[in-house]
Amino acid sequence: MIIKRGVKIQLTVFAVITVLTMAYTLVNIIGIGQTVLDLRYRVYLDMADSGGIFTNAEVTYRGVTVGRVGPLHLTKDGVRVELRINHDRKVPADGVQAYVLNRSGVGEQYVDLRPAGNGPSLKNGDVIPRDHTHLPVQTYELLHNIDALVRTVNPKDLGTVINELDKALSGEGADLQSLLDSNKKILAALNDTYPQTIALLNNGRTVLDTQVDEGSVFREFSHNLASLTAELKRDDPDVRTFLNVTPGALDQGQDLLDHLEPTLPTLLANGSVIGSVLTSRTNQLRTMLITYPLIVGGAFSVTPGDGTVHFGLELNFNQPPVCTKGYEGTKIRYPQDTRPATVNPKASCKAPKNATTAVRGSRNAPPAGPYPKLPAGATSGAGFPYETSTGGGTSGGGDAAEQASASGRKATDGGSSAGDSGSGRTATSGLQTLFVSGYDPRTRVYVGPDGKQYRLGKVSQLTGDASWQTLLLSPIVG
Repeated sequence: MIIKRGVKIQLTVFAVITVLTMAYTLVNIIGIGQTVLDLRYRVYLDMADSGGIFTNAEVTYRGVTVGRVGPLHLTKDGVRVELRINHDRKVPADGVQAYVLNRSGVGEQYVDLRPAGNGPSLKNGDVIPRDHTHLPVQTYELLHNIDALVRTVNPKDLGTVINELDKALSGEGADLQSLLDSNKKILAALNDTYPQTIALLNNGRTVLDTQVDEGSVFREFSHNLASLTAELKRDDPDVRTFLNVTPGALDQGQDLLDHLEPTLPTLLANGSVIGSVLTSRTNQLRTMLITYPLIVGGAFSVTPGDGTVHFGLELNFNQPPVCTKGYEGTKIRYPQDTRPATVNPKASCKAPKNATTAVRGSRNAPPAGPYPKLPAGATSGAGFPYETSTGGGTSGGGDAAEQASASGRKATDGGSSAGDSGSGRTATSGLQTLFVSGYDPRTRVYVGPDGKQYRLGKVSQLTGDASWQTLLLSPIVG
């Protein structure tokens, strides 16, 4: 019989496939010949009982097969199981637990490794101790427990439960089906949002850990809150009284602000001028505040209270010598001469500031610093309030405004009255207002509403030439 060449090729391919299949089955499933080229590392598992585990059973980590169970050896008080794990599978050794579980109802056992965290991996020769192993419930023990549970149920009561369930669920098949379908949709939605759910759980753990770390702070806050509420409870009558009188006090405060509203902006605007003057003389004010306590303290040392007066006399004539430059036209008078004499108004010390003589005079006083610039619009609306005049009369505010503004003198002529141009009064349908202008205390010059410059002179018999007092008191001087 002659076999065709094509049939020979087919038979050869079939024989090769058969040999490879048998070899794979013998090596990977039955385990024959695995010790020849076995590159797996060994991990040993100490257990009190085998729990039904057998050689060549699966070893899993996170549900993935990582190796097989090797031979089992009896020890003095238990069983040592050899786990052969593939060299490319790394299982963390941090608190690893070994569970012997049943894969199905027929009792196919396998070993599941569950580490407590990430860390160094198990290596060849490591031993998982007995207290880290868990055995499944034995079948006989499970049946015994089920039998004990069933014996505790009264058959009559069980019949009653079954009858009641029949009454409750009879005719509700459609609703139960709808409930199951809804549960299926819920599970599908949860499955779709699985990454977000895992992230939420991880972040929730971070939040809970933070709360645990800050537990002392929360406890202190709760304690302080309890103390506060206890104080409020104890002072409840006072709190109620305060809440009752607060609206009236607020009304009075609002009424006070309403009464201050016409003049308060003017006072604040004028105060800005005073503030500018004080700010420019910060160094002089600091020197005065430092020197004043020393002078007061030294004054009390003169009369210590012992009935005597203590003075010190220091003869340091002409140290430094007095200033004579600028006083050449002044006639020298001795103290004994008490006759009336005219004053030389042009006499003043003309010596330079760095002269060795006792330089005197206001021109030699320390210069003022730079004046701060007020922001634009800082004094807007700071004029006197205006009222509508009726019956041909004028408001008091308008008279005060005219009186204050009538004090202006032109800076160019030094003596002529500004007249109506400097009055600051604008007549608009019987209304009188006061303009607001910047004021330079060094030159006493301000700009009127007509754009011309005026110098503030001696305008008040009460204050004389004190310009800043005039600015504050001119409304009430009227």
